[in-house]
Amino acid sequence: MREFILFSRGVTKEFKLNDLPNAGRMDLIARCISTAIFLSYSLRKDVKFHVVLNGPPSPPLTVTFFTNELKNVSPDERNIASHINIAIKNFGIGKKNSEPGIYIDKKSFEELVKEKIEEYGSNNIFYLHMDGEDIRNIEMKKDSVFILGDNKGIPKKEENFLLRNEIRKVSVGRIEYLTSQVIAIVNYEMDRRGL
Repeated sequence: MREFILFSRGVTKEFKLNDLPNAGRMDLIARCISTAIFLSYSLRKDVKFHVVLNGPPSPPLTVTFFTNELKNVSPDERNIASHINIAIKNFGIGKKNSEPGIYIDKKSFEELVKEKIEEYGSNNIFYLHMDGEDIRNIEMKKDSVFILGDNKGIPKKEENFLLRNEIRKVSVGRIEYLTSQVIAIVNYEMDRRGL
């Protein structure tokens, strides 16, 4: 399973689809999800994308997209954002399995990362950061987790948590790319290795 975890400032309440940037950069979040889970004409198989929403009014909430179960999701930002909105609404009525392949839970970034450490071991979890080791020099397995921050990055407290848990910093280059572009590069690197 290929997994992505995005630390975001996305809002934890329903938001307007006509104003995604002011919903804690929900446009960026949707773009990242699209890049992670879609190929040109289909969904990728065996991919999970977790976005941890840390914006107001009641953070955190974690929304997970699981490609093996997804239905009726298209790659455009507005469509993906609408599914996040539905998940937030459904969570308000106690529904954690929002739609096929879309789950939501009151889970923090640290709780989610701890789960993944238990599941995969810290050697298979990578924190994407400009100051990390070159991704081309890193041995990766099919079952890997990639952690990224939104346009403001990951806060120091959470970054220190990753480093204390021996999560390796990995870099896709010395240029500061958009988060969605980093995801595309990671997918490319995994694909070219046949993982």
